[in-house]
Amino acid sequence: MVTILQKFKWCFLGLGLLSVAPSQAGEVSAPPLTLTLVSELQQIQAGEPFTVGLLLRHAPHHHSYYKFPGIVGLPTSIEWTLPEGFQAGPIQWATPEQVDMRGHGAYGYHDDTLLLVEMTPPKELSQKAITLKGRVGYMCCSQERCTPGFGDVSLTLKVGEKPMGDPDKETLFGEARLKLPQVVTGWKAGVSQTESHFTLTVTPPKGLDEAKLPKANDLYFFSWNGWTASNEPHRGSWEDGSYHFIMPKHPYPDDEASTVFQGTLRSETGWPGLEASSLGLWVDARIQE
Repeated sequence: MVTILQKFKWCFLGLGLLSVAPSQAGEVSAPPLTLTLVSELQQIQAGEPFTVGLLLRHAPHHHSYYKFPGIVGLPTSIEWTLPEGFQAGPIQWATPEQVDMRGHGAYGYHDDTLLLVEMTPPKELSQKAITLKGRVGYMCCSQERCTPGFGDVSLTLKVGEKPMGDPDKETLFGEARLKLPQVVTGWKAGVSQTESHFTLTVTPPKGLDEAKLPKANDLYFFSWNGWTASNEPHRGSWEDGSYHFIMPKHPYPDDEASTVFQGTLRSETGWPGLEASSLGLWVDARIQE
């Protein structure tokens, strides 16, 4: 089985970027990434789905990586150990931002980030409490070094006749949902390609005030399934009522990428009709041959 450390070495040795500084005898340093598993509920009910979150807290000047990191990096992953009958959904990735590893652009997170996961318990539970466990694989980088590693997280929740929320976590989960890319009715997208580039066209619904739309220069497209290169410039413009983005192709696209072109269009100034903290617009289009 290929480990996260092996992938790290393949990714960074080819770029001459591998830098894991040796520790001095007796030296104790703070971890670059702190991992905590939290739940929206303090009590769950049999058969009723609920949401947990992996809270990522980065040391200053450090970043971790998005589902598709780009030209360098590895995404955060979770290998679950769950009670019998429980099922975990996929990670719901917050809208990413551009990060930099020694001049190589990538996609990830600098700030504290909550990655949401929906849990579905079985229809019958005899226990009065259950424990969720996860083995987290991550890579956390600064301009000086990269730290790949693993961390174990766990969370014990009560089981009752009805779900009970955790008031202390309400704001945390509410803000995390606003940071997910949003599907907005009426927006249309299309993609064409050349041998070296994609051109993404995104058209807003009719009737929107153009003055309230974000400027093309304030937008950036983050590929969901590995189509675009993260370390080369993306050119954006506004013409004839649509946004147009010319983006270089990734040299090694995801093997699972199909003819579907998906990702998040991030606006640094937000989107009309959405909350101010909702910076991501979900894009889903088929590549035109």
